[in-house]
Amino acid sequence: MINDLVKELENEVGKCISCGFCESVCPTLPAAGYNLWKGARGRVILGKELLSTIKDKETINVSDSFYSCLDCQACLYVCPAGVNAGKVSHISKSIIASDTITGNQNPLAKMMARVTMRYMNPLGVREKCADWFKGMKADPDSNDLLYTGNMYQLMAYNKGMDSMRERMGKNLSEKMSSLVSTIPGLMKLTPVKRDEIIGQKMDKTLSNIALLLRKAGISFNYLGEAEPYPGTFIYDLGYLDLFEKYAKKIAKILKDSGAKRIITVDPHTYDLLKNVYPKYVDDFDLDIVHYLDLIDKSSFIGGSDSITYHEPCHFSLRDDAYNRPLETLKTVANVSLPARSGRRTKCCGGPDELIFPELTRKISEDRYRELQETKAEKIVTACPICFSNLNKGPEVIEIGDYLLSKLKN
Repeated sequence: MINDLVKELENEVGKCISCGFCESVCPTLPAAGYNLWKGARGRVILGKELLSTIKDKETINVSDSFYSCLDCQACLYVCPAGVNAGKVSHISKSIIASDTITGNQNPLAKMMARVTMRYMNPLGVREKCADWFKGMKADPDSNDLLYTGNMYQLMAYNKGMDSMRERMGKNLSEKMSSLVSTIPGLMKLTPVKRDEIIGQKMDKTLSNIALLLRKAGISFNYLGEAEPYPGTFIYDLGYLDLFEKYAKKIAKILKDSGAKRIITVDPHTYDLLKNVYPKYVDDFDLDIVHYLDLIDKSSFIGGSDSITYHEPCHFSLRDDAYNRPLETLKTVANVSLPARSGRRTKCCGGPDELIFPELTRKISEDRYRELQETKAEKIVTACPICFSNLNKGPEVIEIGDYLLSKLKN
């Protein structure tokens, strides 16, 4: 696999003409104080250096540059040569994860991958992620499976993780992460607290999504405490060998449920199952949909609400852009988009939250200001990560919550 990765990296960085257009849209560059190595062009340049390092068997530490990439792919849509700095980062992280060059693996990244492999959840809280469904009933005979992927639920633990890292300090935090990556069972002993305010909010959003589906006549099964995380972190952090094993395991669980159609609720899981799983899992023939695909837009009451919509990167900045959320919102409200929208939408900073929380804070504050500049009454998100990072005022609302309030009786 490593030879294929090196060849793929050579092909991608070899197209770069160093024009710098990518830097105009890279969210991490200004957030990092215009540190060249934490911007799109810098990552491509370091990708070239990484190739030289591999060939000459030298030592270089480049991990922070690649791990800080948000994989939003905004750079691709402004590059005249068609270079995808996000792809360069992902290939480079995969090379780093393979230990082809030593001393570059991020301890926290490795820990998250190992814990996910052990518990099918990056924080070992899979069973707790089903609490939102208490009092509700699933339909085990349905061909539809509601698959949350634990994504909304995990947002309640992010602040706890961030606070714990701040208390421990960088050195102790990295040592602890290295220890847990070696002995994943220690994660169960790590006191990661759930933020109850965010947790209850996310649980309510999931309940509202389930209610929207039922109001639309959709009966679905749900795996409850057995529901696994889809493996987003493992893939994004470059642990491709582990991801292939993990994806096959999750695919089997989904197929063994008897489902023919998987109903996803967030952009990351939708993108991963629809576009990535088929590359790693043979005969992955499950129908992957987003819950809004199943709800008739005419089910909602039109109105004069003034809203702005923050488009998630994994919807808008992929080859096959998914615009159903925006199309639905336009039927119920007056929608104004921020200056950075569509193929130029700006990431909320969320994918950096666990490894580079300071970058995430700066990027999310900048994006929140851009959304406020539309003067809309409400800011609507369609992603748990985006909501968690942009939730800086009472006007921020998740699309499922907003649409339920507009549903016809």
